[in-house]
Amino acid sequence: MKANIITLLIIVGVGFLTSCSNDDNSSQENTIDGTWNLVNVRGGLASIDNDYSKGDIKWTFDQTSTILTVENKIGNDNGFYLHSGTYSFNIEDNNEDQILFIDNDDYRMVILSIGKSLIITDDFNDGFTAEFKR
Repeated sequence: MKANIITLLIIVGVGFLTSCSNDDNSSQENTIDGTWNLVNVRGGLASIDNDYSKGDIKWTFDQTSTILTVENKIGNDNGFYLHSGTYSFNIEDNNEDQILFIDNDDYRMVILSIGKSLIITDDFNDGFTAEFKR
């Protein structure tokens, strides 16, 4: 009888341990909060396709304070990039797209995806698309 109870407790214990999962990463993957590294910019009239190393350009979003901090170590080689500094930002949902406004509407970008990558496009400035990764 004791062996049956011990066996049952082991099976139940293993079931509890294997059914638990850490959802912290999945919730972070669906938010813009955190640090994003620019990995690629493509598009424009010249059809550029530039890859970047991790750390060349970092954008850190803090939705609580609505502050975007930019660290740009490579400068600007087209109008898409932001200089190093802090900017205010706002995200508006217009039922079709999420629109990212930076610095009181000076920059308007459409968010195409937030997940393992952040993909945004500046549909007004020659159609550049940028991809960021955490």
